[in-house]
Amino acid sequence: MNKSEKINYIIDTLELLFPKVPVPLNHKDPYTLLIAVLLSAQSTDIGVNKITPILFAKADNPYDMVKLSI
Repeated sequence: MNKSEKINYIIDTLELLFPKVPVPLNHKDPYTLLIAVLLSAQSTDIGVNKITPILFAKADNPYDMVKLSI
């Protein structure tokens, strides 16, 4: 088994052992996912999903986010 075959075997095995699970946080792009993940460290996913639509309506990108007050 060459290196490429080993890598493919490992990836296939991991995909069988750990099937893809949908992300429970509502997001539309990598930036909003990052913000949702940061918030979920302080709250539940359900709580984050309640507040992020309000937050992202005001600022869904880094440029608008830095303009917001605490």
